[in-house]
Amino acid sequence: MAFTVGVVPLAVYAFSPREGDLPLYFRTAHAFLQGAIPNQDFRFEYPPYALLWFVPAAWLGPTLPSFIPLFGLQLALFDAFIKWLLLSEGAKRWGNSPRAWVPFAVYTVASWVQSIHYLKRYDLIPAAFVLVALVALARRREALAGWALSVGVVTKLYPVVLVPLALAVCWRRGTSRRLVLGLVAGALPLVPLSFFWPWWNFASFHVERGLQVESLGASLLWAAHRLGLVSGVAWVHAPAAYELHGAAAEAVKVATRWVWVVGSLAAAAVGIGSLRHRLPERAEEWARLALGPLIAFVVLNPVLSPQYLVWLVGAAGLALLSGSPWAPAALFVAAMISRGLFTGASSYGKGLTGSFTVLLLVRNGLLLAAGFALVREAWRLKRAGPEEALRPQALGSPAARQSMPGPLPPSP
Repeated sequence: MAFTVGVVPLAVYAFSPREGDLPLYFRTAHAFLQGAIPNQDFRFEYPPYALLWFVPAAWLGPTLPSFIPLFGLQLALFDAFIKWLLLSEGAKRWGNSPRAWVPFAVYTVASWVQSIHYLKRYDLIPAAFVLVALVALARRREALAGWALSVGVVTKLYPVVLVPLALAVCWRRGTSRRLVLGLVAGALPLVPLSFFWPWWNFASFHVERGLQVESLGASLLWAAHRLGLVSGVAWVHAPAAYELHGAAAEAVKVATRWVWVVGSLAAAAVGIGSLRHRLPERAEEWARLALGPLIAFVVLNPVLSPQYLVWLVGAAGLALLSGSPWAPAALFVAAMISRGLFTGASSYGKGLTGSFTVLLLVRNGLLLAAGFALVREAWRLKRAGPEEALRPQALGSPAARQSMPGPLPPSP
């Protein structure tokens, strides 16, 4: 019953006429079905597998009004899968305890609140593949994990930050060959695609993008502008999103790109360093380890579209199963705050008003704090002694009482 209550409202919302990015998906898929070549006959701004997810609904629904519910129902299936996975992992970890329901319940509420982005963008699809990869790694199904990561990367690119972590753990386990086979299998269709589709040209679109208004740097700059500290900042509707333009915005964009690259690499390096004393075993341990670089990739990015938070909330749900709950809970709060930025009173199309600028700063502050806390958690694990590092994170759980982690196998 709870599962039905969690899933059905979104299946109903799939029939909403709200468009979001769906007209873009429909136009590109329809052109592809008519024989046009992406990035040759028309510009396609996403990695190549994204288009393949648009095609079924465009083939079944030859008009935009018919495409919208079909694609929405396709996303509702991915939503149902994620919620089922959270329920099953919760039951596996905590049995009949009420805590087993927490990830599912919190994720369900967040999905309802985020619905205008959740079912009107395709980001739910790569998010589901990331969750599959994390659970597969916990269950030592490395080939499946590699395949899921690879498909996620070629669908939305961001899961690439998790590949080094997965490789490092599987190398310690002695199972890196299976992971690599999965990675190769997931990317193999790119070989025939490359003969007629210059899919790699999607990257040029993102290199040309400006400072998106919701990014961390943009939110600070806009707040300074509203306080009268910085002049010459314009809130502009660019082709792909709303951006800040002007000399100050250009300088912040350049600095933000460097911070984004260095911060994402540093977060991944800390996660890899934490593997020296203890490898993640349970799904929630994988989620907590993965969230560090994922959050860094999102919050430090010069582009922080609201749907990017969909990338985080599935792993945040798993992370609630053990350890300190405040960082994953902060991610859910941040995701729900994002919905508040898109009300009529916010003047999003012309520039956020004062109270909504504060709301944006709070949202970004929560993301930054949650990311810092999880990276710090990995850093402390990196510096801990073997005895402390091997201590279970949730000694009170049934699974922890039944089985304690054994010593690590020697490195190959």
